[in-house]
Amino acid sequence: MARYRATLFTLIGTTAGVVIVHPYVMLVHQLTGSGHIAGDTSIPAGLLAAFAPAMLPMTIAFALFSSICGLLLGLLFERNQRLLHYRYQARLHRDLTSGLQQLLAVLSHYILNSSLAISGHARQLGKQTPEEQPGLTAILHQVEQNEKILKIIQESEFLDRI
Repeated sequence: MARYRATLFTLIGTTAGVVIVHPYVMLVHQLTGSGHIAGDTSIPAGLLAAFAPAMLPMTIAFALFSSICGLLLGLLFERNQRLLHYRYQARLHRDLTSGLQQLLAVLSHYILNSSLAISGHARQLGKQTPEEQPGLTAILHQVEQNEKILKIIQESEFLDRI
């Protein structure tokens, strides 16, 4: 794609050199009084004289110069496009990384809270007799919540893209 655009800019530059720049220079040359056009000295004649066979070497020179300018402009355009794309990618990566850090901070908070609840209930069960263990259902509930959170983390498409 980059070569296509650079070639397009080169062709546009060549066309502009032949169709616009060379006739313009010939017209300015004629209007400043230093023109050496024999015969009619009107503006249309000056423009048409740019396309005379005797002017072919100058036309080629203007076409070459304009094509080089077009090529350089095309390369500059491509460089700027790559730079903008790189900046966009860097910003996207930074935003995704920030989002991932926030997600992990929230998830670690909830997992830590449930782990503290589990350990607290486990300590209480250690002090109770087997008949007095109603905390066992609370422990099982907290374990199920942790498994759900971990399953969400594992199945998340957001984490796969980073």
